[in-house]
Amino acid sequence: MAPPSGYPTDAIRGTAERSVPVVGGVQLPRENVYGHLKRLHWIRDRLRPTDRAIEFGCGTGFMLTLPLRVWGYDVRGVDLDERSIAGGREIMAAAGQPRDALQAIDLRDLDGSLDAVIASEVLEHLEDTTLAGALAAIHERLRHDGALLVTVPNGYGWFELEALLWNRTPLGRLFRLGVVRGLAYRLRRRLAGAYVDAAHPSTLADSPHVRRFTLRSLCETLESAGFAVELTRGSVMFCGPFTHALLTGVAPFMRWNARLGDRFPTLAAGFYVAARRVPRGSASHQLISTSTESTPRSRNVAGRP
Repeated sequence: MAPPSGYPTDAIRGTAERSVPVVGGVQLPRENVYGHLKRLHWIRDRLRPTDRAIEFGCGTGFMLTLPLRVWGYDVRGVDLDERSIAGGREIMAAAGQPRDALQAIDLRDLDGSLDAVIASEVLEHLEDTTLAGALAAIHERLRHDGALLVTVPNGYGWFELEALLWNRTPLGRLFRLGVVRGLAYRLRRRLAGAYVDAAHPSTLADSPHVRRFTLRSLCETLESAGFAVELTRGSVMFCGPFTHALLTGVAPFMRWNARLGDRFPTLAAGFYVAARRVPRGSASHQLISTSTESTPRSRNVAGRP
């Protein structure tokens, strides 16, 4: 699906190349080794401009809610972290967007039904009881065939390996030393120039990962909550604090990295899953609850790059 007419397409697609996307003085996110713009485009291509959509657990809203709104989509963000919402509202205002596009509110307290819910890099932060409650709330608020768009890290992929090395080994402590970080910065500057992928943080909350998903376990979790999985895709192959410090902004690597995620989706560093709400108690819900093998878990469906 193409963006609505009138949207400055280059402001988003000026990613791994030379242009810097700026709206109202706010530099919008650019591509990085985590495949941020690949994720953004995948989500956008599964929304209609007329959809009433919510980004659940939006943080500051900078990474998804803001660019999607600039694109002309009716997306709002909700998050229970008031500090992130307050910071995000300042960013929204500077970009010419209404402050109330972000709300520190429980999803259940929103008025009206939703056409789509985006839960991007959120579910891995939720304990079992909280996760079940969140999916139930999403199911409750979506219209009868509403879309749920989920992205999570691969709990056993490259990102988790790098995060372990960064946080719990001497190698990570060495890399965080000022002199080593300076060397890494100068190397990346030589390769990519003065490249800034995100001028603002995605969240101001301290919320660690508390669960690990495989593509299969993610699909089974969604199915058990009353959703029918329709499409899956891999994100990128290599990402994490080391890769980010050295290679974000290096266009050939980022393109190759994204292609690897498409080629080997179950091994990718993250997963994208598009699901559809199924009414509880319906024949379709009973089918996905008792015959999960029919779900296209490993089908790699490439959205527009």
